[in-house]
Amino acid sequence: MNDEPVETFDDTRQEHANRVRIGATGLASIVVIVLLAASFSGTASNEPELTPEAMAEQAEQADTELAAEEEQPQEPLAELGVAPGTGPVEETEVEPVPEFDDGEPAEN
Repeated sequence: MNDEPVETFDDTRQEHANRVRIGATGLASIVVIVLLAASFSGTASNEPELTPEAMAEQAEQADTELAAEEEQPQEPLAELGVAPGTGPVEETEVEPVPEFDDGEPAEN
């Protein structure tokens, strides 16, 4: 008959379990490598210590930044003349048109 072996359900199940085991091992090894690299890189050690004095200094800097933001113009595009502003409009006085004796305005 046929000399090829017939795969059974147990063989395919074992093959799937083996593939899952290999994948999980590879994933775990990548996680360990990344954690080791992060611990040896020492990026967190370059940051200054967080002390009460440093926190007060940061708060003062934030206050000065807020004050600087308030001093900035509210409509920079309007000041540059790129967009119309929504601020108060300065009213200019319009000279009245002189009239003749007959009551009609003068023509130029």
